[in-house]
Amino acid sequence: MRSTPRRAGRAASRGRRGASSALLGALASLIAGCSGPAGSTAQQNPVAGAGALPPAVAAAQARGAPVDPLIVTADNAFGLSLIDALIPANGGANICISPLSAAMALQVLYDGAQGGTEQAMARALQLGDRSAAAVNADNAALEAALAEPDPRVALVVANSLWVDQSRYPVNPSFIETDQAYYGAQLGDLAGAPANVNAWADAETHGLIPQILPPDLPPSAFRAAIIANTLYFKGQWATAFDSSQTVSGEFTLSDGSLVSADLMHQSATLPYLEGTFQGSPFQAVRLPYGKGRLSMLIVLPQAGAPMGSFVAAITLDDLRQWNAALEPAAISIALPRFTASFSRDLAAALTALGMGVAFDPLAADFAALAPGSYVSHVWHSTVVEVGESGTTAAAGTGVTITTTVVGPAPTMSMDHPFFYAIEDDTTGELLFVGILMDPGQAGSS
Repeated sequence: MRSTPRRAGRAASRGRRGASSALLGALASLIAGCSGPAGSTAQQNPVAGAGALPPAVAAAQARGAPVDPLIVTADNAFGLSLIDALIPANGGANICISPLSAAMALQVLYDGAQGGTEQAMARALQLGDRSAAAVNADNAALEAALAEPDPRVALVVANSLWVDQSRYPVNPSFIETDQAYYGAQLGDLAGAPANVNAWADAETHGLIPQILPPDLPPSAFRAAIIANTLYFKGQWATAFDSSQTVSGEFTLSDGSLVSADLMHQSATLPYLEGTFQGSPFQAVRLPYGKGRLSMLIVLPQAGAPMGSFVAAITLDDLRQWNAALEPAAISIALPRFTASFSRDLAAALTALGMGVAFDPLAADFAALAPGSYVSHVWHSTVVEVGESGTTAAAGTGVTITTTVVGPAPTMSMDHPFFYAIEDDTTGELLFVGILMDPGQAGSS
């Protein structure tokens, strides 16, 4: 490879609309799934640490199952489409999402979908004609391939399923599949959302203390809750010297200035200059640990409209940019920052064509529970970037309710009872009585 960076030609634009104030927050999370093998996925156990893998993942690891690139492409394309759908309503604030967390939670849900609902989810999740069984196998191979990616990176993906089998039975085969392929921990739906939030808090080391709103009414999750968390902590391959961090100015999209702590480093890093959407840009990749995982930062020219710039980025653009990166001696200044984002994804997923899943009359999740449909898909992400590395976490909670309200209560008036005939408008009691013996015609 040459020692000087290549220039990228202008890539095709999707012409998508929207507004965003910071590409850093968007791509900091996206790149975990967009830079080839630098994604992060696992299951209930730390990928780099203790605990047994789910049976299907362990089996895939034992036989060296190859990763189907179609599942990686699907997850990445879904992530870009999702951030595109979120931009218009975000009001120029930071956005950071985890395509992996959102995709995996919804792919677990995909196991319960049938008919038109299954087809709509396949389109929204970019799965093509892949069956749920094929997606599960793909995820098992992907999880196995990404186990223990780097000794200087902590990587934990956890899955859980919260049910109440006595009142709202969930199909046993759905539970078995979730446990076999995703290591789902079973929890009690009756304690939700407090117990789900406590689980997410523990799995993300306090970064995501609340995966579901604490005031979510029980009617929002009568059938089940599918939850996923992702925790990442990676040390830079070359740490920033904290003594070189100085206060500087950061120019917002409207031209105003704010103060930021800028970390500085001079190093040889994968680098690219190019033009996209009529704007010159620079790109650099910052590796973690031994270099398998990295953060890609794309910096357009100051003043470029961030919404249209980010909205036009396609998966092919990211692939081309990653392929065009070449080592270059570069001095960089990167803000030390914490970005957080939390949103119900229902509107965005509906915009992506998955609206049928939220329709009580049209949703078909018969393979999960009778009469079930999705009420919410809550997603929260936090990304913390500092001199030593990056700590990030995400959580996705899919709340599933049902039109079947559980076993119908019975009431047999086969023993004495009180009764009243009343005017429901005024509350006036017209007659009241006690029935002691229905065979007794009257009393003197």
